[in-house]
Amino acid sequence: MSKIKVLPETVVNKIAAGEVIERPASVLKELIENAIDAGATHIEIQLEDGGKKLIKVTDNGMGMDGDDVEIAFLSHATSKLRSDDDLFSVDTLGFRGEALPSIGAISQTRIISRTKDVFIGSEIHIEGGNLGKIKEIGAPEGTQIDVRNLFYNTPVRRKFLKSTQTEMAHITEMVTRYALSYPNIHFNAIHNGKDVLNFPIAKNLKERINTIFGKEVGGNLIEINLKEPDLSIYGYILPPTHNRPNSKMQFIFLNGRYIRDNTIFHAINAAYRNFMMSRRSPIVFLLLQIDSREVDVNVHPTKIEVRFKNTGFIHDQLHATIRSALMQTEVHSSFQVTRQQNRPGTESVTKAANTFAGDAEAQHRQEKGVLSDERKESVIKSMSDFFLTSLDKNKEAPYQKSEPIPSVMLSSEEKPLFKQESKITSYIQIHNSYIVEETAEGLNIIDQHALHEVVLYHEIWEHIKSSKLAIQKLLIPELIELAPRDFVTIMGLREKFETLGLEIEEFGKSTIAVRTHPQILKNLDFHALIQTVLEEIDSDEVKSETDNILRKIVQVMACKGAVKAGQRLASQEIQSLLEQRTDNIVTGFCPHGRPTALEFKISELEKQFKRI
Repeated sequence: MSKIKVLPETVVNKIAAGEVIERPASVLKELIENAIDAGATHIEIQLEDGGKKLIKVTDNGMGMDGDDVEIAFLSHATSKLRSDDDLFSVDTLGFRGEALPSIGAISQTRIISRTKDVFIGSEIHIEGGNLGKIKEIGAPEGTQIDVRNLFYNTPVRRKFLKSTQTEMAHITEMVTRYALSYPNIHFNAIHNGKDVLNFPIAKNLKERINTIFGKEVGGNLIEINLKEPDLSIYGYILPPTHNRPNSKMQFIFLNGRYIRDNTIFHAINAAYRNFMMSRRSPIVFLLLQIDSREVDVNVHPTKIEVRFKNTGFIHDQLHATIRSALMQTEVHSSFQVTRQQNRPGTESVTKAANTFAGDAEAQHRQEKGVLSDERKESVIKSMSDFFLTSLDKNKEAPYQKSEPIPSVMLSSEEKPLFKQESKITSYIQIHNSYIVEETAEGLNIIDQHALHEVVLYHEIWEHIKSSKLAIQKLLIPELIELAPRDFVTIMGLREKFETLGLEIEEFGKSTIAVRTHPQILKNLDFHALIQTVLEEIDSDEVKSETDNILRKIVQVMACKGAVKAGQRLASQEIQSLLEQRTDNIVTGFCPHGRPTALEFKISELEKQFKRI
């Protein structure tokens, strides 16, 4: 007897669903693409419990008649292909005929649809792959698809769904992509009865970008426009000063389809090379138009991956177009290479940075270690100031001794970097970033930011554990405008922020208002804090343990609230910072893993100077 069996169609559909349907956002993607292919100008989305309980998509497209509704859930049933030759010239978003059967196999789904040439619509149900009978029903022109209880019959898959906030973040990102690619379509989304997204029809891509991302992004757009016989590139890029730690703000569309392609990413990053710090990604909105016969979109069921016939041509044209736009854009005086901000001796470099190219060259010289005359003078002056101040301090403040305090924070295996019993004879700040401290055994070179960061981190965390975190109310709330996905993520973390003394409220669509902050952080940059939290915490981590999320946010708060490199400190501030090392909270590293200080023994110095 044969051991090989042909699987039932219901099992086949469930297997196929595993490739096409990963989460509620995957369902929504397929339904939106069907609506766009049907010529809809208004797509309404209704959701419950982050799409896990209900996803309803209603459009005003051409609709389907009764015959089409009846076969829509059959495997590989599609109106977009007629022969295998059509696979090599796909002009629609959908074409495989897998989406609706896959959705119907793992949910309870209903379709209601009507074409404009009839007065009565058609309705059909499918539950777990079992198709019901078609019925007549009154309906407006267009199509409505309800998807309920996703993965209800595959509990293992349902168990891997994330929290409502996380799933909504993915859904928001999905809708944002299509809203950018199709500004001529009105998108609106309702979650648990509340409007969460509303993108009315826009005149063009620029207007849609402003609607979604606000003035911070929309007010700094650089237009690019290339028209070649075989390629059209249109869209907007942002200056290097506006960047992100990943490529999530790189929206690339090919013939209206959102794609992720390594060739495209390489061309973009290469164009920004020398204009931007490493490990940062530019923000771009690109619409590419290519003959459908020159690209293969039938690579993966999700249709996000593509293959170009002429990869090198696409890469070179995109790289040259973006590079040219950057080189031709003048930079205002506010633009400076990040590494040079607030550093002594860089005034001449800042004044010279009138173009991106100029900044790139200045940064390159800095990375190569070539010191300008101003930099050399700064070093000499700092050395002179060090010895003069050391003499002055010896007159004003003789040797100081820190009393040892028993450790309650460190384990027996851990040793604090600074010896509690060492004598501090003098200290001086150099380059507004480091503190050189003379000790009985030699000297310490201390990173003022890293030291203050670890002090604040432990202080905030101890206050949280003891419920003694003092809160300061802002006289005027701080308003922060966010991208739709980021807004959903931050609102999902609202309770955790409140635990840390940050009261955050919704203030209109995609805008938050910060009303309170911890007193311990007096000069906190709220906008930088929120952006860094978004960079540090991926939306998939929102469902993680609360303690881990809180610790990550506290790390960011301590980093943003600490004194900065390049910040001049008064003598009393330096002394206060050094004294806080004796509070049994300081180890040799900041929360991000960087050392707080380097210790040099006098014996090491004497060896260097050939004294011993």
